[in-house]
Amino acid sequence: MRILSLSFPLPGVPIDNHTFANAPTFFDYDAIVVDTAALSQLIEQVVDGSEEHTTRSGERVVNAQTGHGKIGLADLLRDRQDETARLLARGGLVVCLMYPNVIHSRVAGFSGCDRYFWLPAPHGLQYREPFLRRGTGTRLMPIEHDHAFGPFIDQFRDKLTYQAYFVDELPAFEGSGRTFARSAGGAAIGVELTLGNGTAVFLPPPSSPPTAEQRYAFSNAIQEGIRRTLRLEATSAPPEWLAGYELPGLTSRLAERENAAQQAQQAQASAAEQDDAVEEIDRYKKLLWQEGLHGLEEPVRDALSQIGFRVIASSIDSPAWIQLPADKAGKQAALLEVEANVNAVGMEAHYRLRRRLEEAIAKGKPRRGLLIINGHRTTAPAERAPQYDDALRIAAESLRYCVATTEQLFHAVRASLEGDTATLEAFRQRLITTEGILQED
Repeated sequence: MRILSLSFPLPGVPIDNHTFANAPTFFDYDAIVVDTAALSQLIEQVVDGSEEHTTRSGERVVNAQTGHGKIGLADLLRDRQDETARLLARGGLVVCLMYPNVIHSRVAGFSGCDRYFWLPAPHGLQYREPFLRRGTGTRLMPIEHDHAFGPFIDQFRDKLTYQAYFVDELPAFEGSGRTFARSAGGAAIGVELTLGNGTAVFLPPPSSPPTAEQRYAFSNAIQEGIRRTLRLEATSAPPEWLAGYELPGLTSRLAERENAAQQAQQAQASAAEQDDAVEEIDRYKKLLWQEGLHGLEEPVRDALSQIGFRVIASSIDSPAWIQLPADKAGKQAALLEVEANVNAVGMEAHYRLRRRLEEAIAKGKPRRGLLIINGHRTTAPAERAPQYDDALRIAAESLRYCVATTEQLFHAVRASLEGDTATLEAFRQRLITTEGILQED
């Protein structure tokens, strides 16, 4: 068994490590492993001239016509496309680290070039939306433990981050594809496709570049997956008459294996449910130290919902405002802004909130304002200096909006979880009515 790994270094005797440019001919191998993001990087480096690449014969790869001592990028890419087709025609395997598709529009003489141009797709499908979609996450699980690459997903599930997923509900997928791993939400992030006589397997990439020690583990697992896939493909499906040839103890062992697989799947599902249950409460700890849109603003919005506010926003990327459910006249509503800093929070969020308040006044719908801050976020809350610059305090008092800390919001969430309705009601009213810094009780 010979394996060619392209831009994803894998140690091992049967493995040759090269790039898409300097690799030997693909079809001289039994399997190739392709880091598709690295391929895109190579294409763009040749196009913009930021890095020089050569073929195995020493020819420079250029974004121009092929000539003496140089090969045009378009010609090189089409050669690789043909070599991949020949590899698959002889029953070979292509393993892809899966990323969403991107267009490479600047390749001279190759209109329509994209990240997956070189890999044929099953009939009726293309490696773009609606079949291949962008998405990212770290919660994944094997659903077919007997698949050749099921052990790879199981072994490295906490070290992988999927960057794209397949929509395996499409009619054309049936009969040509097999999903062996899914995200916690059910997205197909580990997929095998039948491509004529050959096979393509798509895997989620590592969350970060593996260490030298980790590369040996990755390599061993990928080699085993390739070995099992090639062995399975070589033997094809057993004939129907083979079922009539029994061996003592085989039936019971098959039943035990099926039962164990079902128990493992149930355990995985139960673990995922428990993860969700833990995350439902544990996410509020992010209030005390996180920053950013998804790191802090999302938990802040969740916390405000938890303590009884309606949070109104078209998406997490859109500005939000809050309102008490019983408020019909909009008098108990406020525009929301969130800000964090490793030091004291300055005036950036104030300027955002001031602009929104002025726009609301111009529309004849004046609102109050609420700024939730997480100053000195890397310091334990009890040891923090004042979390805001004095200029922010003065500005808040001038524009008559409330500045509260995420620690105060955290304690309100705890009161909600404990069922302390009196504390909650008082806190909600203080958020809506305070003009300036919200003081501790």
